[in-house]
Amino acid sequence: MIGVMVRNAREEDFLAIAELAHECPPMVTERNSIYHIFTRFFSTTSFIAEDGDEIVGFLLGFISQDNPSEAYIHLLCVSPSLRGSGIAGRLIERFAGTVKGMGAREIYLITKPSNSRAIRFYLKNGFKPVKEGKTVESGPVVAVADYNGPGEDMVVFRKSIPSGKTF
Repeated sequence: MIGVMVRNAREEDFLAIAELAHECPPMVTERNSIYHIFTRFFSTTSFIAEDGDEIVGFLLGFISQDNPSEAYIHLLCVSPSLRGSGIAGRLIERFAGTVKGMGAREIYLITKPSNSRAIRFYLKNGFKPVKEGKTVESGPVVAVADYNGPGEDMVVFRKSIPSGKTF
């Protein structure tokens, strides 16, 4: 991880992001146009982890237009061979610092109840499951029932951004 650098996403990164996303199940794989939208219109709040010329991780996120005190992480992926090396944490720190500077005070994200690795990671990093509406038990956390439609339960996480200098 010594050579891994975190930078803002650029529009020309979208195909490499799409390629890496296929290595990150059970994370949702989007259409290429979604990656293109994030790299073109949300590059300030979307980040790439690079090892030399290779993209080894990414975070795609944004600030809510309806409530600028809230930010959302849409996708977070690290190459399977580098998981556990701290890259995901660095991506989240960079995102949090950026959106904090833009006025956000909370970060939201969702994950599938079956994604136990992601759930453990988010809990370890201070995210708390949101209990809203009808919930269902999902291992160590609760999921919001039918969050993304019938039968599409999701774990909704929220983390407050501390008011101090660091995340």
